[in-house]
Amino acid sequence: MKKFIITLLIVLAFLTNPSSSKAEVQWDGAQVVKAQTGKMTFTKDVKVYKKNTNGTYSLMTVKHNNYFRVYNIEKYDNKIFYWMSSGYRVQATDLVVFKKVPLNIRASFYDNPGYININHGYDYDYGKHYFDGSEYRGPGYDLSIGENLYYEYHRTDGLTEESYIDATDIRIVETTKRDGLYKLTADAHHFRGPMDGTKLGGKYSKGTVFQSLGIEINGYLRVQLLGTWGEDFVLAYIPATLLQPVQTQGKRYIRYGVIGQGKGNQKELKRFDEVSLLTEKNATAWIEIDGETYYVPKKALATIRPNESPIITTSFLPNDTLQQLVYTNGVYKKTVNNRFEAQNDNRSIDYHETEQNFNYEKDGIKYIFEKPVTEGSKVIRIWSGVKDEGFVRAIHYTFTTGAGGAGTFNNVVETSLNEFFAPGYGHISGNSSELRSYE
Repeated sequence: MKKFIITLLIVLAFLTNPSSSKAEVQWDGAQVVKAQTGKMTFTKDVKVYKKNTNGTYSLMTVKHNNYFRVYNIEKYDNKIFYWMSSGYRVQATDLVVFKKVPLNIRASFYDNPGYININHGYDYDYGKHYFDGSEYRGPGYDLSIGENLYYEYHRTDGLTEESYIDATDIRIVETTKRDGLYKLTADAHHFRGPMDGTKLGGKYSKGTVFQSLGIEINGYLRVQLLGTWGEDFVLAYIPATLLQPVQTQGKRYIRYGVIGQGKGNQKELKRFDEVSLLTEKNATAWIEIDGETYYVPKKALATIRPNESPIITTSFLPNDTLQQLVYTNGVYKKTVNNRFEAQNDNRSIDYHETEQNFNYEKDGIKYIFEKPVTEGSKVIRIWSGVKDEGFVRAIHYTFTTGAGGAGTFNNVVETSLNEFFAPGYGHISGNSSELRSYE
């Protein structure tokens, strides 16, 4: 009985504490192990060599039909080399019979597999990292992993390219998630892929700041140079050992409602929100809030708590003295009280005020502003029968319209629908039109 209890406890312990290693994988009649790319036999007895660290060579005689695991493959134009266990390297000849392990079986050993091209025969592709997803403002990629790697490349011109990459051209490595900002600890180039020997990109000086694109692979961090787009952004990799996280430079406050732009996400930031400043470049600042990194206009930050937001209770709609409003999409002239009409067109501006709301309509798009107008107050837009509910994101003490625009206005209302309204003038920017002048 005692023996039975001990056995039962052992079984229970095994069930409640399973091994963390992955289950044994069988393929082609034999066990496959992690990092194995194939298996190899020889048609007759051959001698194989390996170079030792002291410069000498070791010799091993292998018997024909004996099975050996292959852990790495090198390809140089028309030459292929297989790496056996214990460091022996064999060139592919008629004496070698090689069989590749399907890529999906190899990938099953990894939690987050990354795929890198190791074929030296294609100079541009060596070290190329194949991944799912898309570059910001760039092409998109779709992977399908089977016996080999199928790769769809969705170009920015709308066309799609596709190709199959042989499993023997691929090295699989584990990837880890790493977000945030990092700066160089020494002068360095970036690489076009996460592997030694890949093409070099631009050279950057110590202290240059990069934003992680989310992963570390094969000891390289995939990054974007802050404040630039284009060639330096696409497929940029830097050795992780040359980077260190950017430390915060202290607290800042949001001066007015603004959208924080992150890596694939956004965050509505309100006046008085407290954030941590990471770094600045040109007119942009990178901040951290709730453990996430975003960038905002530098002018949206204050070192001390900003003033209270203005509250608009009167004179929000166009004032009675205005006779003409010129937008990028046409000239509107006043016809009767509270109405402007575009010449030779069926476009118009109408507005009126009630005890509860300011009502404004331009070219068939209606806006209803809840009184009083404050940051966070409700805004409704009705367009072609579709009702959008938004809010006042910010009230700017001053706001200047774009280059060549009508000028600077006070207490300008910015909505979460990305449009701007100035008291006394109405709509001044957004929805594909901008106020250019007025009389």
